[in-house]
Amino acid sequence: MQHLHDDALALLALGEAPTPDEAAHLEHCERCQAEVLSYGRVVSAGRSTDAAPAGSIPPPAVWAGIHESLGLSADLRRDPFEGVQHAETGPGSGEPANHGPASEEPPAPVSLDAARSRRRGTKWLAAAAAAAVLAGAATWGILQNQAAQPEVLASVTLEPLPSYTDEGTATVDELPDGERELVVTSTGSDAEGYREVWLISPDITSMVSLGTMDGREARFQIPEGLDLASYPIVDVSDEPNDGNPAHSGKSILRGQLDL
Repeated sequence: MQHLHDDALALLALGEAPTPDEAAHLEHCERCQAEVLSYGRVVSAGRSTDAAPAGSIPPPAVWAGIHESLGLSADLRRDPFEGVQHAETGPGSGEPANHGPASEEPPAPVSLDAARSRRRGTKWLAAAAAAAVLAGAATWGILQNQAAQPEVLASVTLEPLPSYTDEGTATVDELPDGERELVVTSTGSDAEGYREVWLISPDITSMVSLGTMDGREARFQIPEGLDLASYPIVDVSDEPNDGNPAHSGKSILRGQLDL
């Protein structure tokens, strides 16, 4: 199953309406639902006015780096902090810091308009901070996914045998947990009976069935301890529904892994 890209998950968490395809995917994919909820919690925390982020507003180069790292579209290039005023006081903030005893003179009254303006500024800061935090979380998720990508051990193009026209591929992946997986694809899915995937020895005298194939892509766990050098041929057969577990002798696709 092809999951939603991290960029799409981040935008959905920020409140963007999903496309019809995204909505259909989310309806059945618990993993992507959980990702949106996780990012949403980050957004809620960043938008909370009860705990607005402290410290200086980051320079535009920070968002530019996040934008480039995520490969975001041009319409998201604008710095979310652009036009936001600093909410803190102290040196460099434009307001004097109060480090000494309380002044004998009462503080100047703050107008209602000024208070409203300051509150709007705080909300903008919180929302922009949420966007920056979410982008950072998305970047971390991408780095984690890249680190967890399987290692390709071997691959081959599967060629059709006589009377068949399908084409396909076979790839051996080593997963992060050390298990090996055979990924088989086919341009077609027609068979007189059902399709079965095999690993066969070079002299065609012994073979191991990995299971049946439905659709145009299938994944099979390679038995632990199986020496692929002894079974390098990937074969997709057309099997009749006769209850016989042996190979039918009718192969749709075949190719030998380059090990």
